Amino acid sequence: MGEAKRRQLLGVGPRKRIEKMDNADRFIRWLPFTKKQMSKFPYAAPVTMAIGLILLLIDWTSFNTGS
Repeated sequence: MGEAKRRQLLGVGPRKRIEKMDNADRFIRWLPFTKKQMSKFPYAAPVTMAIGLILLLIDWTSFNTGS
């Protein structure tokens, strides 16, 4: 028995289609985050930048003392 027939016998309506994400709403075309999703995390960019800067400084100091 197919799903549509089973849903009809149970009195349940047809399945709703999953809406596809619009590529125009993305920051970068290949990045799976939309502008609306990124607005929920306003501190993500500065925190990521701070972590990267700390890692750069740690690596830079070890690089300078190694030579």
